[in-house]
Amino acid sequence: MAAGLPLQGKRVLITRAQAQVQEFIDRIESAGGVAITAPLLEIRANDLNEQVIKSTIQNLKNYDCIVFTSANGVTFFQSYLDKWDISYKKLDHLLAASVGRKTSKQMEKLGLAVSIIPEEYVAEKLTESITKNLPAHSRVLVIRGNLARPVLVTGLKRNGYNVTDLVVYETIHNMNEAEKLRKYVQNDKLDFITFTSSSTVDSFMNVLKQDELHENLKKVTFVCIGPITNDTLKEYGYEGIMPATYTIEDMVKLMIELEQR
Repeated sequence: MAAGLPLQGKRVLITRAQAQVQEFIDRIESAGGVAITAPLLEIRANDLNEQVIKSTIQNLKNYDCIVFTSANGVTFFQSYLDKWDISYKKLDHLLAASVGRKTSKQMEKLGLAVSIIPEEYVAEKLTESITKNLPAHSRVLVIRGNLARPVLVTGLKRNGYNVTDLVVYETIHNMNEAEKLRKYVQNDKLDFITFTSSSTVDSFMNVLKQDELHENLKKVTFVCIGPITNDTLKEYGYEGIMPATYTIEDMVKLMIELEQR
């Protein structure tokens, strides 16, 4: 192992959508690893819902709080504001909540100062944080993708909030990558397989004929971004490791720690 390159020669599979992989690739390669991308998910604007989205964001004055559950949600929401020439200043009166650090960083591009962020980056903890900081019966706008778990929306409604659930982007399974992926696994060409959401786990397991590749997968270390993703992996009979903080950066740090041991 070369000094300063703890992942030297280690092959790391990234399963997230193509638009999101660059940061992950850079971190793996700077540690000496070989990043292999098989984007099993494709992300696109929720054009079928465009009129509802337009009507909602033209009436931002009707809300007390805006919540983003992912950095992608911020990106697509921003693209809609730009498309319809809606000023970011229309967000100024809103209390802003975010599921995690990366999402908060993205929200700064909208001029939003995030007031509510959970210590643990999962929907359940975000619900708790909002209920501690926002009076009941407040009007909350939740911005999310189609595959986001409904936990946040149902939790807020249960706590007496008036919630609008706005799906601004869709995540769809990309089956074109399946054959490439199967060959990597079959030929034992992977050291780590990373999952950044439950949907990436589902896609991965759907494209592989698990029974015939079970022995190959036993040789790989699965790295999951957090407990929800890890629980999904367990449902397929595999155990993953996960970082204490649920970020890409900490996933790479965890792989490095494992190699340095």
